[in-house]
Parts: sequence; C-alpha cells; structure tokens
Amino acid sequence: MAPNPDYQSIQTHGIRPTSAVWSEAHKTKLWEHFVQTFATVQSRFPAPLDRFDVEGKDKMEQAVMGFIDRRVPITLVLPSFPFKSPNTIDKVLGKLPDRAEELAMERLENFCAQVEEVYSPGCKMVIFSDGRVFNDLLGVDLCDLYAFEDELKAMVRDAGYTHIYFDSLDNYVKNVADPIPEILERFNLMHMDFNARIKTEPAIRNTYCSFCKFLERDLALQWAGMSRSAVKRNCGKIAKQMMHRNVGFSALVDDSYPDALRISIHQYNNAGPKFGIHLIPQESGKPRTPWHSVICEDLDGTPHTVDHKDVDTSKYELIYKRGRKWGYVERPGCTPEEIKQW
Repeated sequence: MAPNPDYQSIQTHGIRPTSAVWSEAHKTKLWEHFVQTFATVQSRFPAPLDRFDVEGKDKMEQAVMGFIDRRVPITLVLPSFPFKSPNTIDKVLGKLPDRAEELAMERLENFCAQVEEVYSPGCKMVIFSDGRVFNDLLGVDLCDLYAFEDELKAMVRDAGYTHIYFDSLDNYVKNVADPIPEILERFNLMHMDFNARIKTEPAIRNTYCSFCKFLERDLALQWAGMSRSAVKRNCGKIAKQMMHRNVGFSALVDDSYPDALRISIHQYNNAGPKFGIHLIPQESGKPRTPWHSVICEDLDGTPHTVDHKDVDTSKYELIYKRGRKWGYVERPGCTPEEIKQW
C-alpha cells in the first residue's frame, strides 16, 4: 500500500531546522520529558497487572527515540471518537460533540503542547475515527456520523488547536459505501473464528464481555421489550462482529502509520506496542469515554463523568453551547454571566 501522504505531511510540518548536534544525554532528557508528560494522560492497571515499567517503557522509548533521532514531530495515533452513543436518553445529551469532547480535545492539545515546550520539532496527535468500522452494527446513520466528525473538527479549529489532526477509514478504501469487506480482504482477515478464541484466550474473552456490556446499554432503546435471552444473544453476535472488524481496522492503522506511537482509549497492560490513555476524568472504577458520557462540573471547576440518567438535576443545571445541550454546572453561585462564558 502506498504511504499515507497525510502522515508524511504530519512528519515534516512544524520542523525547526537547526545545525546544532544533539548529544545522547540531550536526547535522553527529551525522552524523559516525553514519558513524564505522557504519564499525565496514561491509564494504568494496578501493579503487578500493569507491565509498563518492566516492559512497555522500553518499547515506547524505542519508538519515541526514532522521532528524536530524525528530529521530526513525535506522532501519536489514537483510533477513537466514532460518534455519540445511540442511547441519547440514558447515556448522552445528543448526537453531536459536547463538553465531554471539549475536555478531551483540550487534554490532547495540552499534552502535545507540553511535549513541544521541550522538544522543538513538536508533537502531533492523529485522531483516526473508527466510526465507519461499526456504525451500521449500532444503527448509527452515516449522516449522524459525519455530522459528529465535522463538528469535532470545527471545535478544534475554533479553539485554535494546532497539534490535532484527523483521519478516517474513508481515505483508504475504494468502496466508501461498504468499506469493511475491502479492509478485511486486504489484510487476509475474512475468516476468523472468534468463538474458539473467546473460549481459550482470556484477553479476548474479557474484550468480548466488555463489548457485550456496553452494547446492552448503548442499544437499550432499540431493544426495549425484548427478552433478556434475546438481548444477550444479539449482544454476543454484534460483539463478535465488532471484534472481527477491529482486527482489520487495527491492521490498517498500523499499515498507515508504521512509525507512530499507538495509543488507545481501551485499557491495556501497557506492555506495548499500544498504550492506554484517559481522555476525560475517570470515576467509579470503570473506563469512561467522551462519547459515552455527560459532564457535570462543580463550582470549583472539577468535572465529573456520568450517564445522563444519573445526573443530579437538583444540584446541576443544564447549559447550552454552540446551539445545543452542552453539559451541566453546579447551581449555587452560578450566575447567568458565568453560564454565558461556556
């Protein structure tokens, strides 16, 4: 497959030529600054489950030093931001990005900017939307998916962010209307037996169970009135399809961004080559993503991530921004002037 021209432009954009020779000690300091900054967004399992310190850190250093040696922007690729949960009653405020995505974009931009404060060639974050991978399985229309993507890009542009780039599956297939078969065939992944892998591989089984749980909540409105056994059966069927497609999508991302540092919103043991991050505040011990959450913000600015159905409306007031429902802020002491600043 031909190199991704967008990736090549990311690698050269923002380079500041210099004739100075970087010593090994200086390059080591650049790496140390990067990994310390990455720790501010990284998700970690409790020891000894987490393998970053004993295994993953060396792999990350090898990837990052590849950029430092060439004096090009350190590039991270994050498959994420598909679309809002289809459950706009119990889980989210609507179909478009809101305060949750705003916080996530701010977090990613700040991370890259902090890296660039020390590493002058810079740091770039590529958001590779995975919405086309499974939108049909969740009943999400393409018009809603594209509206979500367009508004997310507009939010980044309006905020003046300069470190965030976007990519999508549509840029890599001939048949945009039905991209999955083309991707699976390209990487020889048409036939995979996930039934056997779920039974024999604990990591695959855990992923399958996690998918089933979130599908049950995401599709609760569509499956209202169905028996419990029918819901579980449908969850299992869709979860396996999602896992199969994700293998193909992951292969595409690796092929398109061969040198980039792979990060993920999913929890990993951080042994590498993928490393988990948090996009928004995490509470209740379970991973949270912006597209599955509503933000409630205290008077002191502390944000909380909850399901829409769990918002305490006696404490928090709904606010609007960009012409739509945006999030909640604590009521006492929140003047109309303060609300308008959102």
